[in-house]
Amino acid sequence: MTTSLLTQKFKKISLVKWNRKNVGLATLLLGFGLNAFCSFSPRVYETVYLNGLFQLIRVVHDYTLGLLPIPSIYLIAPIFFYYFFKGQCGSIKSFLLAIATCLTWIIALFYLLWGINYTQPSLAESLKLKSANIDSTYIKDTFLKQTDLVSSLAERNINYPPIKAIENEIRNQQEKLLAQWGVPTTGRVRIRKLPAGSLLRLRTSGIYIPHAFEGHLDGGLYYKQHPFTMAHEMAHGYGYGDESVCNFVAYLTCIASDQRALVYSAELAYWRYLARYYAYHYPEEWSALRSSLSPALNTDLEAIQEHISKYKDIMPVMRDVIYDKYLKSHGVKAGIKSYNQMIELIAAYRQEENSN
Repeated sequence: MTTSLLTQKFKKISLVKWNRKNVGLATLLLGFGLNAFCSFSPRVYETVYLNGLFQLIRVVHDYTLGLLPIPSIYLIAPIFFYYFFKGQCGSIKSFLLAIATCLTWIIALFYLLWGINYTQPSLAESLKLKSANIDSTYIKDTFLKQTDLVSSLAERNINYPPIKAIENEIRNQQEKLLAQWGVPTTGRVRIRKLPAGSLLRLRTSGIYIPHAFEGHLDGGLYYKQHPFTMAHEMAHGYGYGDESVCNFVAYLTCIASDQRALVYSAELAYWRYLARYYAYHYPEEWSALRSSLSPALNTDLEAIQEHISKYKDIMPVMRDVIYDKYLKSHGVKAGIKSYNQMIELIAAYRQEENSN
């Protein structure tokens, strides 16, 4: 090979490296800039991103890779990392540059593909919900009523359809709900099952991965928890970032269904959130009530714990700190505690319903 050809090949390789790094930085700045622009007002966010770019992204994925029988992450992740690390492991310098470039693109795509949704206005404000008075008395009354409801549902012989059928029912119900609120649902968000323990080892039952455009469910999760978890991740897929909002949307989605499997999954999840506060405010009463729960409900609670305990928790303290900081840095003031705020949203929502 002549010196001229070697020089041309070297320039071509350098140009590819330069493009990956610099285009990545430019894309990152674009993501940050668009995020800042959309945070100016709800109207800007809804016009530019929610009703524009985000819907385009959803349609492109949902009617291509979203139609595959396997999770998109199985294809996207290998191709993504192959592209950035192929031929970049020859030296420490090139390897570190590949890592930095890869991380730059991951962050940039996170914002462009989904993260800008954190600039959306509060759902409570959008629905014009007035704050409800949540005190220990409210928790006690609501929890005891919820206990009766969940116990009754648990005793029934509920048929659980295949996960694909559950996904379709959740999507239908959630799109109806969001349409009532004026939220666009152009795409068709998918929820994929991952190998058992892949998420539960992080004490997470589900996750939405923006880079794969899909929500994911841990295959080791107790099957009666599947519908609510899937509905939660689907809410992320339709643009909601706040965890309490996704819990709230998931709850309303499931209880609107005529399939008892979805209703029970949501009511059980709501009961478990209430139980934490009831146990805190009324520890003695909780101890007495816990031992007297209906056999069917008790069996489900034990099964939930059994499924979780199969998988050893990985770095629980560090994981919670990192995720808490992540949520707070994106405007979720309550951080990791935001999951529990679904109680406040449900209370405000029911208060509004009763006043009409």
